[in-house]
Formats: sequence, structure tokens, C-alpha cells
Amino acid sequence: MASTSDSTRIADCSLPSLATDPFLALRVHFGMLLGVDDFETLDAYHRGKQWLHNAWLHRAGAVWGLDVSLDEERGELRVEPGLALDGLGRELYLPTPVCLSLGRWFAEHQEDPDLEATTLDNGRIRFDAHVVMRFRGCLTRQVPALVEPCEGSATTTAYSRVAETAELLLLPGLARETELPPFHRLRLLFGLEEPREEEGTIVDADQEVLDARNAIAVLPAGEQAAAWLAALRRFAALDTIDLRPAVTPNGEETTLFPGGATVPLANITEITLESVNGSWRLVAEGPARIDTSIRPAHVATTTIQELLCGGSAADAGGPRVDPESVTVDGTQLRLQVSAPLAPASVTPGAFGVTVFDAGAGWSSVTIEDASFDETSNTITLELEAEPGVGLLRLVARGTGATPLLGSDGVPLAGSLADPPGSTHDGHDFIIMQERS
Repeated sequence: MASTSDSTRIADCSLPSLATDPFLALRVHFGMLLGVDDFETLDAYHRGKQWLHNAWLHRAGAVWGLDVSLDEERGELRVEPGLALDGLGRELYLPTPVCLSLGRWFAEHQEDPDLEATTLDNGRIRFDAHVVMRFRGCLTRQVPALVEPCEGSATTTAYSRVAETAELLLLPGLARETELPPFHRLRLLFGLEEPREEEGTIVDADQEVLDARNAIAVLPAGEQAAAWLAALRRFAALDTIDLRPAVTPNGEETTLFPGGATVPLANITEITLESVNGSWRLVAEGPARIDTSIRPAHVATTTIQELLCGGSAADAGGPRVDPESVTVDGTQLRLQVSAPLAPASVTPGAFGVTVFDAGAGWSSVTIEDASFDETSNTITLELEAEPGVGLLRLVARGTGATPLLGSDGVPLAGSLADPPGSTHDGHDFIIMQERS
């Protein structure tokens, strides 16, 4: 499943890549005799600079195109033209559509130990696979060349061009995340990742980020923007310190680049084939589905600017609930908020408590009273009966007709990790706890 450019005469595509050396430049002086090594140094320097920039500042991902679809009538997988970057910073260009017969692919790979195929009751075969893209360098354009660098030597031919294109591979199973995305602290700061744990305890580096995030959440609305910026600068610096180039397959040398050579494009689940006259054929009515959301994708900087300007709403400063503060003691359920509440808004109607039993399903727990302690910012709910064992679900409303309000009238903004709330509508705080 490969592609080459029709505009060149491709002869040898065994070249894995071109030389790169972004920190060794050619210095030319008058009367200098230039040889092959000099021109290779010249090319490797500029190529290396571009690829190094691509790899570290953009990372691997699709740039445009590369749609993946199934042609059920022909039984083929089809990938449209497009452009991507790999983890080594190389531009992967697919100039023409590429198709692959799924039946022939399975016939060639059915003994692959990584292929987990299921035989259905009707004799059909079902399996999952994924499509990846990788760089392909092809030598082309033969020209006369001297065998030895001496006058009068015999001549032969040599390739004078390298055509850069891309190769597509269909691999067994679904694409797996092989490494954590970079900038873990920043992802944790903005609620995109969970903290790491060791022996049930959050690691110190991640607890530091959580403490900073919680501290920002309780600041007045006018102070939060500057605090977020300060936290971003602080943890971005620590994240970049942790970054390292990738280790080469031999496990000994490191490259200048952060990632690998392949870019995942799509997962294809539940591919179903049937045997017809000794050949495998795609079942048109099969449940096969294509998921392109697994691919990393690059967004243009102008679009990012517009999204930042249009989508960043200021936090109105509504109170938030600390999930760690939710406790149940007999018929009393307590939770703590980050700022004072308007006591009159703390009513049973601002909450919902339900429990789930595997046999009986969901049932509501009546809330007889709700009170607020202004000294500790603690809410106490008096329940009609003890919740018992099972899954307990608590909802503290920041939306709807009767939300909890801060002392300044701003609705509850949810938990410490929830997005900003407005002066007109906040976020519900929802938590589920397993009770034994």
C-alpha cells in the first residue's frame, strides 16, 4: 500500500531518509574546491534545520487531507491525498489516492501473530486494523557518472534525484498510545490529564500542579487570568526541562528528534470478510467502522488565535466544590465550597441524592434539610435515611431554576476543575461514590 509521484521515473525506493545535520554548516571561501561531501553538508544543514523545527514545535500529525474510507463494492480501503509530519520532522506527501484490497491483505497476513481474527458462526472472519503513514525516499533520474574521481576513468550511471513521498501500511489491531503526550504538567493544569500515582499516592510533581490549580480557583475573578498565566509559565518551563530526544531502536544512541517514523491515520474496527470461491471478500453489510479521531492533527496558528479570542470566557467567580470534601456520616452528607454562599439559596431543591443498586436500580434519597456554615463554608444535608451500600450520586446545582448562589449572587461554578461559569449560569457539581 504505497504511493509514488507519477511525474518522476522512480527506480529505487530503498532509501529510508536523507542526511540531516542542523548544526554543521558549509563555509565557502574563494578558490575552494567543492566535492560531494560539501554539497551533502549544504543540503543536510538546511534540511536538518527544517525537520528539527517541525519535529519539536509541531510534532507528528496530519496537516491536510488523508481521508480514510471503505469502498464496500470493491472491497478496498482507500486513503485520499494529503500531507502529514512525522516524529522526525519529515513532510509526508501523498500525491494520489491509494487503495488496498482487504481480502488480499488478509490472505497475506492471516498467519501474523499480531492479527487477532475471530471466526463467526457463519464462517466469516472479523478483525481490527489501523492505517499508518511513513516517509519513503525514492532514487530517480539516472545520469552519467565517473566510476573513480580521476581523469579518463570509466563511466557508469548514478541516480541524481531523491523523490520524497509516503508509504501507507495497514497493521493488525488498533493503534495504541505508545508514550505519554508531552507537557504533562500543562495538561494536568488545565484538566486534560489525570495525576500520576505511585502506590496509591499522587506524585509530588503532580500534586504541586493540583495545588496551584486549586489555589487559582478560589481567587477573585479579576485575579485569575494573571494567575493562570503565571502557572502556565512555571509549569511549561518544568515540562520543557523534562523533554528528551527519542532513543533509537538499538536503545543506545539518541537522535536529535522527539518521535518516531510513523503517523497513525485511522482505526478500522470489525472488518468482516467472507470466503468466496477460495478468495476473501469484504462483507458490504458488515459493521466495519473507521475512526480518524485517533490521528494527531495540526491546526493553523491563525485558527488557534481565533479560537482563543472567541472561546475564552472569563470566570465570573462563582463558588466551587472541592470533591475531596464530600463525606457521608450516617444521615448527614457534607461538602465544602470555595467561597461564601447566599444562605437562602441552600435549600433541598438545590441538591439531588440518588443511590444505585445492581438489583433494584436507581432510587432517590429524600433530603429533609440543607444548611450552610458560613465559618467553614460547609454545606450539610440531612437525609431521611442512611444511603446504605452501593453507588451514591450527589448533584449540587449551579444551573436550572434553583441553583446555589455565592454571596455575590453568582451561581455555583461546579468543581475546582470545571470550566468558567458566567454571572447567569454556572455548572452543576456531580460526584459518584462507591459505598461499602
